[in-house]
Amino acid sequence: MAHELDVAELAWRCPEGWLTWKTLDEIEPARSIVGQDRAVEAIDFGLAIGGVGYNIFVTGLSGTGRLTTIKRFLDSQKGDSAPPNDICYVYNFRSPGRPQVLSLKASAGNRLRGAMDAMIAELAESLGEIINDQAFRKRVDQALGDLKKREEDRISSFEKKVKGSGFELVQIQLGAVTRPDIYAKVNDETVPIEKLGDRVRAGDVTREEARELVSRYNELMSEMEEVFAEVTGLREKMQERAKEVRKEVICPLLDVVVQRAKDTVNDDGAGEYLDGVRTDLEENIDLLMPDDTTDGGGEDPFVRWRVNVVVDNSETKGRPVEIETEPTYTNLFGTIERGLTAQKENAVSFLNIRAGSLLRANGGFLVLNADDMLAEGRVWPSLKRALKYRRVQIQSPESVLLGATTLKPSPVPLDVKVVVIGDRRVYDLLYRLDADFSKVFKVLADFDSLMPPEPDAAKNILSVLRKVGEEEDLVALDRSGMAAILEVAVRQGRFRRHFSSRFSDLADVYREASFRASQDAAALVSGAHIHGAVEARRRRHGMSEEKTHEWIAQGIVKIATEGTCVGQVNGLAVYDLGHHRFGSPSRITARIGLGKEGIINVERSAGLSGPTYDKGVAILTGFLRGTFARRVPLSMACSITFEQSYGGVDGDSASSTEIYAILSALSGLPLRQDVAVTGSVDQYGGIQPIGGVNEKIEGFFEICRARGLTGTQGVMIPVANVPDLQLNGPVVDAVEQGRFHVWSVTSVEEGIELLTGVPAGHQDGDRWTPGSVYGRCQARLEEMARLLRKAGKGTGGEHAEDETAGS
Repeated sequence: MAHELDVAELAWRCPEGWLTWKTLDEIEPARSIVGQDRAVEAIDFGLAIGGVGYNIFVTGLSGTGRLTTIKRFLDSQKGDSAPPNDICYVYNFRSPGRPQVLSLKASAGNRLRGAMDAMIAELAESLGEIINDQAFRKRVDQALGDLKKREEDRISSFEKKVKGSGFELVQIQLGAVTRPDIYAKVNDETVPIEKLGDRVRAGDVTREEARELVSRYNELMSEMEEVFAEVTGLREKMQERAKEVRKEVICPLLDVVVQRAKDTVNDDGAGEYLDGVRTDLEENIDLLMPDDTTDGGGEDPFVRWRVNVVVDNSETKGRPVEIETEPTYTNLFGTIERGLTAQKENAVSFLNIRAGSLLRANGGFLVLNADDMLAEGRVWPSLKRALKYRRVQIQSPESVLLGATTLKPSPVPLDVKVVVIGDRRVYDLLYRLDADFSKVFKVLADFDSLMPPEPDAAKNILSVLRKVGEEEDLVALDRSGMAAILEVAVRQGRFRRHFSSRFSDLADVYREASFRASQDAAALVSGAHIHGAVEARRRRHGMSEEKTHEWIAQGIVKIATEGTCVGQVNGLAVYDLGHHRFGSPSRITARIGLGKEGIINVERSAGLSGPTYDKGVAILTGFLRGTFARRVPLSMACSITFEQSYGGVDGDSASSTEIYAILSALSGLPLRQDVAVTGSVDQYGGIQPIGGVNEKIEGFFEICRARGLTGTQGVMIPVANVPDLQLNGPVVDAVEQGRFHVWSVTSVEEGIELLTGVPAGHQDGDRWTPGSVYGRCQARLEEMARLLRKAGKGTGGEHAEDETAGS
């Protein structure tokens, strides 16, 4: 038979022997992670082991100390080791579209950048002085003297020939430039060759003379092209010879400044690059020469010799730790920003390369949130590639999105330990659906949301709260306050009277209780303050619960809490809004008629049921078939439904409740309406545990209390849920006073006997005890089978249906 629970079974109370302190201040604050031994071991292992893919995925409920634990571990792992290398991008002299990456010792990146800037400034200034020096100019003039003489002689010889032929060599202005031309001399005037026709008509020259002038003009123009080709060649030789002279003078200076840069940087990783700089300076020395035509407002003419330090570890102590709270693609992997030229045109340069948090964490640790990371479409695939191939490729946004060709910087070798924080659902989905996931996240650190109800665990919880109180200057807990908050921890645990390890939630209760104590000018936080804080929070978040109960009190939602009714029973549901959970009764009804449809699930027919609910209905069908259909089939049509339910229904916690409604409808026996029921059922009639047992009991209690407790009302729960009970004070007090009751049952038989007051019955062979609940159901099913056969014969097989009386 159903067992009525004693008051001591309704809630866990902290044993007095567990609290040997008068106040919370007597407890040492927590200095390590408590209650997460398994996760701590996994994190310790994951951070210590080398090898590819030993990154860590941390799972568990929010508030269990995941991030705090990770931060503490990483702080301890940073150590006193040398910081990782700086990462620099420099101009690639061989392939300008692929900027070159340099990995230099910490601080060497800044030294290289400073050394290069100083070198360029020194060269630009020194070269200006050199080329303006008289000795240098004289040396250049001496080197170019013979070529200049040849140029002057050739031009002079040609000018004489032009004049001797009756022509004049002139310069024609064409816009901003001039070009040489040959004019004819007519009566001491220079005349363009195309104007000779005018002079013929004017009688200044004869036609024969004009034709002769044109012929000589063509010969001279051909020779002029040869002359100027020779001159151009001579001038190119002069430029080359001048360049050689500059090199002879400047190369020793280049050797000095480059060697000085090597000495300043003091890192072998920059040696090859600086050798390339030395060669490039010599080949492009003209870029360093003063140019009077520039106005200083254009692009940096020395950009090819600048250094972009994308990761600066000069001030990093030990191994870097990056916690990326905004893991967008750009924030994580970096980008190549666009700049503007002097003409306001888009341009990209290796100086616009920016590193992301993945590179800033190189050589150390990177922490990410799984939900934030997966919300960014391109981040997860790119992160997998980076971890798999151990390199980072920085790309511009347009190359990522559009495939546009811009700069393609050299990839950066990657050596980082990534820690991702998420929930177990995300981990399981990635493990099953992504073949690469297990290769790059080989370590699982699973944070438990529960702690065993032991004295050591209680002390650990209080030590965490002591640390919170010390950091935030909260009012200390007295002994009753400590006991009360441990009882809150049990209620939040929800399972087998374990403590919740969601310390952030417990800390919030403590903060709010401390606030109430301060308002009361109390020296310590008492149990009353804890209970008051819990109730105040419930009120702040409980409008939905209050409105739901108001609809029941006003009769809008029909729930009977007294009397009896055939085929109707009060089930219990839990509404989880995230910020608030509460229970409320639901009226479940069953109607029986002739037919062969069996159990008709109204919720499923309406598309309102979930898969677990549908499974529960199928299980109760199996129970009915095994109990009553051994000799004859279940010849009935039975519809079951949640009355006044217009939203989705899922879960199987009402399956036993539905069986009671069906048994009542079949037997004609009325069910108590002052008892609400919860519990799932198996095919043999065993009552199985459900979730939210405390909220369900309290929900029905509030409805009964609002209408007035009669002393007979109560809730029937599975016996397996008894250890989960942590009911609030009003319910416990009402049970202690005999005004409310809680029963536990192990089987459908025990439950139906409590609800009807009639024995369930015993089976003798294939027959159930006459007059018992099961005996009446069996008799009614056999009667409906006969009626169905008779109706079938009388109507030629047409379907017949007739509701049974009182169902």
